[in-house]
Amino acid sequence: MAFKYPKASIVVATYNGTKVLRRALKGMLRLDYPAGYEIIVVDDGSRDGTTEMVRQEFKKEKKIRFFGFGKNKGVCKARNKGIRAARYPIVVNMDHDCIPSKDWLKDLVKPFEDSKVGATSSFGAFGGTSTAFRKKLLDKVGGYDEDYFYYREDTDLTFKILELGYFFKKTKAHYVHDHKEIMPRGIAQLLGYVVKRLIYHQNDNLLYKKHPKLAGKFLNVKLGFLVSPISDFNVVANLWPGSSKKLKLCSPRGIVLIRNKSPFHAMAIIFFAGVYVLMVKFFRLFGSIRFRKLLL
Repeated sequence: MAFKYPKASIVVATYNGTKVLRRALKGMLRLDYPAGYEIIVVDDGSRDGTTEMVRQEFKKEKKIRFFGFGKNKGVCKARNKGIRAARYPIVVNMDHDCIPSKDWLKDLVKPFEDSKVGATSSFGAFGGTSTAFRKKLLDKVGGYDEDYFYYREDTDLTFKILELGYFFKKTKAHYVHDHKEIMPRGIAQLLGYVVKRLIYHQNDNLLYKKHPKLAGKFLNVKLGFLVSPISDFNVVANLWPGSSKKLKLCSPRGIVLIRNKSPFHAMAIIFFAGVYVLMVKFFRLFGSIRFRKLLL
């Protein structure tokens, strides 16, 4: 029996990304999808004219529904707003800087022909952007845990669905992730970006506290409290499973700080990756106190 594609709701949480959001929405409106779909945009308190742009340029598009927060409340609250508003049985999380191919949604939703698949993604292990869920399961687990604010919230949500007895499936669904607007410019922005990433790693402790078995395996925890330094190094050096395995200093989102163009660059990448590993463990120590769960 041929798979009957279900209707889908695409939730796009956005914050200060007017230009790239415009391209993303235009791409979503051109999707080749066998069933109906809607696009739910939730503006998380942007100050760059995002609300005005969406309402003026896309006001005639019936597929687009818009909600706006008066102030920044965090991506988890923005996505949960979209989930609650979703009218269809499949809910897709898509970042505002991702421009989909015409077949993206069709390819992403196809794994749901297996009734035991609860979530599917073309981003990476356990979710992120370009991840789809069964809405009934999102409603059952309460959507995103807003204690995370940002980082590891995707993994936490997928873990909750796995713990219900459903499967997560990685699939191929093409899109372009445009990082230009969030690339650090200058030393001050670069340092600010690095500090934010380090602070976010405190959420590793919360993830491990909530899902000790799944998170222990995912983070490669040794001795019950120590994330393998090799695993931490591989993440920042682009050597983690699912990456291109080409040495470079970067974040998992694809923000490249140093490319490997010479032996000097390679040594710099290895040095700064090593320093970053030590700093990550230092910030996880604070996370251990904050969330009362030891993890370094």
